[in-house]
Amino acid sequence: MTNDNRNLAKAKLTSRETDYNQWYLDVAGRGELFEYSPTPGCIYFLPKAASLWEAIKANVNGLIEAKGVRNLYMPALIPMSFFEREKEHVEGFAPELAIVTHGGGKELEEKLAFRPTSETIFCDFFRGQLQSYRDLPLLYNQWANVLRWEKRTRPFLRTAEFHWQEGHTLHETSEEAYEFAVGIMNDVYIKTFRELLAIEGISGVKSESERFAGAEKTFTYEPMMSNGWALQICTSHVLWRGFMEQFDVKYLGRDGKIAYPAYTSWGMSTRSIGGLISSHSDDKGLVIPPRLSEYRAVFLPVYGSGEKSTIDAYVRNVAETVVGKSVETPVKGEYFRALTGADGKVLVDFRDARFGEKITDFELSGYPVAIAVGPKEMEEGLCTVISRVTGEKVQIKTSEAKSVVAKFLEEGQNELRRRSRERLEKNVVACRSTEEIGAAVEAGKFALYEWDKNPAFEVEIKEKYKATTRCIPNKGQFTDGILTVKNPDNVAVIVARAF
Repeated sequence: MTNDNRNLAKAKLTSRETDYNQWYLDVAGRGELFEYSPTPGCIYFLPKAASLWEAIKANVNGLIEAKGVRNLYMPALIPMSFFEREKEHVEGFAPELAIVTHGGGKELEEKLAFRPTSETIFCDFFRGQLQSYRDLPLLYNQWANVLRWEKRTRPFLRTAEFHWQEGHTLHETSEEAYEFAVGIMNDVYIKTFRELLAIEGISGVKSESERFAGAEKTFTYEPMMSNGWALQICTSHVLWRGFMEQFDVKYLGRDGKIAYPAYTSWGMSTRSIGGLISSHSDDKGLVIPPRLSEYRAVFLPVYGSGEKSTIDAYVRNVAETVVGKSVETPVKGEYFRALTGADGKVLVDFRDARFGEKITDFELSGYPVAIAVGPKEMEEGLCTVISRVTGEKVQIKTSEAKSVVAKFLEEGQNELRRRSRERLEKNVVACRSTEEIGAAVEAGKFALYEWDKNPAFEVEIKEKYKATTRCIPNKGQFTDGILTVKNPDNVAVIVARAF
């Protein structure tokens, strides 16, 4: 990622059909989510992206706190000897490690890796926290940045440095660890993606080759993006006791014997912003789910031959009907102002520009609702409310603005989730051969295939079709009725191309 996109706002938006990769970059760039940075593989997260992540973070934080999880912070630099203790773990992450060899002008006695994930240092920390079964469970989480030296990057979906939360917990029994890991997936991640980001997916278990390095089992949630590709958007792991043994994390059990605890780790990241872009946006630009939007509405005053100060005052009055008595603060440059009240925040575009330019910029911005006001509407005590999601447009009395905005926000949220689910339901197909799998993924679909769990199959589909097994779906989803598994020793597995 070395291109400069600071003039991207003036460029034409590429259509999804023409070039999906460029469309994604255009939407994210012109939606003012990122700029390229001079650091290889890294981006500047612009304020809008930061606000999205902060909203996701607040939601997830509340849900994990309800489960008794407490936040703390681990060092970003981890001794290399820690990685070398857990063989499978170090093999999984060795190609992605960024290693510090010098500090303070001197060569370090021991090299340090910038964390790609923090299992090893958490294990060292746990050793001092755990003495007996009475100390369990230990439930911790950190919000942090990590670094993985990626060869190919794409803003948000795969960057060398990204932001995430990583939870790490210890339990007395494997059953408790499994229950907790599944609970995080269902009660925190899936709830957040469905209800906040309006993204539907397929929940399931990763195959042995696709699971996290050092894990006994990895649970995942796999949505379908608008090009038919999968996105691993969150994971929750039950880890081998190897971590506990290698780091000598043990305790005195109820029976008076020394035992090793069961370990879970789980995480979701700013990749979720990439999922939002790819799942919901269109050829007009970014689309932000209303519950995630910083602003309830964007006001678009159009002045024509009207007196600007009079129209501006009218707009401020209408804004206060939406959010209540407000405080005005600058947002970007001279003309964009936020009005914040007890009922939320709105953005006002005070530029003296044509309506066509303002509505185009609103569509690019992704915010869920626009309220347009011109001289004629002001004279009649009206305003026009526009939904970014459904395109619905209504002219109303200003006294109705608050209720109509709330209606459009709720309808927009529900519509995005409906579209996400419909995309999955229409594009998961049963396949009985690798050739059918190839045709399905080429057409932008998920293939559901009866698999004997032979890893040679995964090698074949990757080499032939650039596809991977995404998950073995859990029961109770719409996938139940798509494929009949004939051999009881086999499983149904989702195969797709993936980001």
